[in-house]
Amino acid sequence: MKSFKAWAGTFLSGLALLCLSAGIRAADAGEGVPLVIGSRSIHVFRAPIGTFTAAERAEGARKRIERAFVKPGEGWTSVKPGTLGIEVRLDDEILFLVVAGDARSTAGETPEDLANQASRVLQKAWTEARERSDPRAQLEGALKLMLASLLLLGALVGMLKLSARLRSLLVTGLRKRLEALPSTHWGQRMSESLPGIASRIALLLTWLLVMAMAYSYLTYSLAQFALTRPASETMANSIAGLTAQALAAVVESLPGIFVSVAIFLLAWVATRISSEFFAGVEARPSDSAMLNTHTAPATRRIVNASLWLFAIAMAYPYLPGSHTEAFKGLSVIVGLMVSIGASGVVGQIASGVMIVYTYALKKGEYVRIQDYEGTVTELGLFVTRLRTGLGEEIALPNAFVLGNVTRNFSRIDGERGYVLDCKLTIGYDTPWRQVHALLLEAAAAIPEIRKEPAPYVVQTALSDFYVEYKLVVQVDTEVPATRARVASDLHAAIQDAFNRHGVQIMSPHYVLDPQAPKIVAEKDWSPPPVQN
Repeated sequence: MKSFKAWAGTFLSGLALLCLSAGIRAADAGEGVPLVIGSRSIHVFRAPIGTFTAAERAEGARKRIERAFVKPGEGWTSVKPGTLGIEVRLDDEILFLVVAGDARSTAGETPEDLANQASRVLQKAWTEARERSDPRAQLEGALKLMLASLLLLGALVGMLKLSARLRSLLVTGLRKRLEALPSTHWGQRMSESLPGIASRIALLLTWLLVMAMAYSYLTYSLAQFALTRPASETMANSIAGLTAQALAAVVESLPGIFVSVAIFLLAWVATRISSEFFAGVEARPSDSAMLNTHTAPATRRIVNASLWLFAIAMAYPYLPGSHTEAFKGLSVIVGLMVSIGASGVVGQIASGVMIVYTYALKKGEYVRIQDYEGTVTELGLFVTRLRTGLGEEIALPNAFVLGNVTRNFSRIDGERGYVLDCKLTIGYDTPWRQVHALLLEAAAAIPEIRKEPAPYVVQTALSDFYVEYKLVVQVDTEVPATRARVASDLHAAIQDAFNRHGVQIMSPHYVLDPQAPKIVAEKDWSPPPVQN
């Protein structure tokens, strides 16, 4: 009989231990039941003890703590190992147990650490419970809050006035210093924008300081009352954690930053060498080689852009945050935007390269592209710029230039100067020999028009109502303004010559046939100033 009782006792004890361990393992995977007193979480129960579930343990602990808080005492908390777990005591009274199943092994928790933490939080909860029931403590907290509010208000008003005064002095002093610099100094070019930038930076720093003061005030105010003190501690711990995290991230990213800076410095040195090399090519007068004065600027831009793109590709893995999902997502979005919106840009660049390397245009040449006429001042990757004789600058997209017919007036067998033409239409009743003579007479009256090669007149069309004439001359100048003036003088000379000899400059149109045929008799083929 005794042996049966002993066997049964052993079996029940083993079954209880097995159930306890199974309950502990099941609770370890669960969320647990928190024990919250006031606004503080004392402990999280996860494992049952015997027949008591985690929820029942939490409820029993809460009732014992509430009864202990109303008793007189000094509020000393302690922990002591027991047979079933670690005892958490208040004034030597056991309030609850911390067992091994309450610790999350995956998070590296131990029952001893949880018990010590619960003891510290329990002491804070006891102090705050006494404080909540003490009207004097509440009044003291309210007075501190009012004093802090007054101090914050005074500090904000004083800081904003001081900030405005300092920004005014900063802008005035900076503007005076910039105006005193030589005209060739880079600061002189920034004299209009730099004071405004400095003022905005100072204003930004002011508002950052205002935000810091408001955050400190809120943290201090919440700490004055027991009910909101946990929120104050959370805010303080959060800002401290964020600061530590930011400093750790900066320290961790320093090696990558150094590597990126080294790569960009190498790229900068390479672009400086490239620029000096192509500057030397531009200084050479020879145009025979593929790389010459004409192609060197465009080639320099292409080489330097390629070097920077290669540097960015090499430095990308070392940039801070380049391996984060946010950075990758931003890179995908930027790449998508560039691929969608850059088709026109790539087309302009390709057109500019074709214009340069096919020698369609050269810098300094006088050209006419559709209705636009002027001297080529720039062959860029995106636009071609023309300077007209009236002082205007025209920027034409490279795709537009490549897609239209270009008339080049500067390529006259390698000689210096421009070709200039003048069109007009005269009726069939005016002898064409007279028209030729009048146009050549007008050309001879302009001193800037070359005598060799001599001006000449061509008839470009015999239209229904009139003949189309074109006077072609060469102007001995490379200045666009002079060419525009010569064209104006030539037009005036043509009017004077035709008026002097009684020939109308007109393009007749007919409604009815004339009574007499519109022809010139042979005896009238050579009127003055035609010389037989």
